[in-house]
Amino acid sequence: MNCSAFKQLNIIKLLIILLFISSFLLIGSTNSPAPDNKSSNDKINYTEITNFYICEIKDIIDPPISNHLRKCLKKSLDSGYGLIILMDTPGGLEASMREIIIDILNTNIPVIVFVYPEGARAASAGVFITYASDLAAMGPSTSIGAAHPVNLGGEQQISQDMLDKVTNDSVSFIKNLAESRGRNADWAEKAVRESVSITAAEALELEVIDLTASNIEDLLEKIDGRVIEKSGKTFLINANIARTEKIEMSFISRFLHIIVNPNIAYILFIIGIFGIIYEFSQPGLGISGAIGVLFLILGFYAFSILPINYAGLALVILAIILFILDIALGLGGILSIAGAASLLIGSFLLIDSDAPYLKIATSLIISASVIVSSFLIIVIRAVYKIHRQKPVTGEAGITGETAVVCQDLNPQGLVKVYGEIWKAVSEDGKKIKKGQEVKIISLKNLTLMVKILNKQNN
Repeated sequence: MNCSAFKQLNIIKLLIILLFISSFLLIGSTNSPAPDNKSSNDKINYTEITNFYICEIKDIIDPPISNHLRKCLKKSLDSGYGLIILMDTPGGLEASMREIIIDILNTNIPVIVFVYPEGARAASAGVFITYASDLAAMGPSTSIGAAHPVNLGGEQQISQDMLDKVTNDSVSFIKNLAESRGRNADWAEKAVRESVSITAAEALELEVIDLTASNIEDLLEKIDGRVIEKSGKTFLINANIARTEKIEMSFISRFLHIIVNPNIAYILFIIGIFGIIYEFSQPGLGISGAIGVLFLILGFYAFSILPINYAGLALVILAIILFILDIALGLGGILSIAGAASLLIGSFLLIDSDAPYLKIATSLIISASVIVSSFLIIVIRAVYKIHRQKPVTGEAGITGETAVVCQDLNPQGLVKVYGEIWKAVSEDGKKIKKGQEVKIISLKNLTLMVKILNKQNN
């Protein structure tokens, strides 16, 4: 075989090899899905979020706040809206916090927590709620942290071992939230164990939050185009045309949220005590008693939600009983002194928590005790004077008084005393003429026994 023929054979072999390779590649490409088509299908499956409801969490996390947020989540889900939670809280009750987190995790809409306005904080329970959100943002001059579990049993009523168990449980809870949301789990543990706090800029650097924003408009601009996967669905945020609408708390929820504040609850309780004291200091059944009972019920409702010390509550109730007995029995203030002391001690023991935002202000307790004591001095002095006065009703009140004969007594007739007409009988059986004055000797069966004042014979 000459050289030319050999070259031609090699070219034929090369063409055959290239033909096999191209055929293989062609078969492989027809069996594999096209990337472009898949990307196109993903976009079709996006659920676009163009509108947001705004829900505000402010002050202590409590059952009214938890119920309000649940209503906001339901309304957002029904409307197909996203939910932005504006948060500024020092913390709150663990049970309410967990209810909020469970609702956020299990709702099928994007939930964005925005620590706002300027100067707001997400402390204690607020840290957990922020970590549970799908997107977390913070405004200028805001802070987050100090999530160490609050001792709701008082320093002397829970062992260190039990406190460690509570802390470990909180750490595992927030680390799970961090892992599910792709946030910094190490810092979350420090926030729980060491109560560390950081600024918005530090939180962004440490990947505790997703972004910072100066206001709601800036927040919407920065989350535009973000994709959130949740509950098996993929949400695409289109904030360019987003419309926001704030969901206000109902009057009942707002009212209950206000009275759950420990200081407000205590004031309601003191007003209730005033009403009860005044009611027992007055004859008959008046409106002050009804108002007092109403305020006491509101106070008891608030304290039933707050972590209370039952020994403190018992001392406060004992104080009320002592006040009532002192007024009812007219003892002149002996029991009220003990009642005031019981009220003061019970008030300091009433809230059983180390958290400052769950305690009653010391100045309020002292002021209330002074006001109640002053009020009692005035009321008890008035009641004591009344008890020392001569009775003006019944036999004791009418015996010895002077009456005027308005119908001859022979020996029975009618007399007039205090503007009222009474049946009367002459004591000695003698006739007493109309117009004469007589002295009332006694009262028997609604008939007065009288005798003539002058010695004139009839």
